[in-house]
Amino acid sequence: MARNTQCDHADRIQSRLARHLTLGYSVAFEFTKLQGCGNDYIAIDGRSLDRDWNQLCVEMSRPAFGVGSDGIVLALDSDIADIRMRVINPDGSEAEMSGNGIRLFTKFVVDNGYATPADGVLTVETLGGVREVYPRRIEDDKVSGARVSMGVATFDAAEVPVDTSAIGSVREVIAHPVEFVDRVLEITCLAIGNPHAVAVIDDPVVDFPLVEIGSIVESYSLFPQRINVEVINVVDRANIN
Repeated sequence: MARNTQCDHADRIQSRLARHLTLGYSVAFEFTKLQGCGNDYIAIDGRSLDRDWNQLCVEMSRPAFGVGSDGIVLALDSDIADIRMRVINPDGSEAEMSGNGIRLFTKFVVDNGYATPADGVLTVETLGGVREVYPRRIEDDKVSGARVSMGVATFDAAEVPVDTSAIGSVREVIAHPVEFVDRVLEITCLAIGNPHAVAVIDDPVVDFPLVEIGSIVESYSLFPQRINVEVINVVDRANIN
């Protein structure tokens, strides 16, 4: 059976900082910090631990006083997949999925023997559904990269979700102009396990104030559950920045 599959490729995934950490608790635990394509996550085996992971993530993600990261990927047992992944954001909220996060998570669980791919495929339960990950190995049997089957994107506003009541209750939000600070962005909204608002812009993406504008778009009234924000330059039919 043919599948419509979107893949995330890793040029390099690095495991860093296997350490013990105590943050106001009497019990220490082990974690690993990994980065892939610029995203860095703290990976923890939570199968036998009981913690307030949401608050712990806030403390651990602080760059100067904690470990510093884009959040925690937590390994847990699953009844429907090889392993379950929770993704917790630096503010303590929980994400449905993360493409980079699940690839790093795969390296963490496979390298440590917490889960084993069957026929080269690791199934991972997430809040966005079960995902298939295809790890790539090197000579010492460690995972050096991975690609993930993200599924088919949906533009259905109700599924993203987008509250379209103020813009005419449209079914899809495609290139919709919204003014943020001193600029107008034409945003397109879609979900692929987690929600995204994407704007195609003419100015170079490296010059765009994404930290400032992105935080405003993320919590905009259109997005009742918040949203991930991206800006892109279309180079040609095969390339984007």
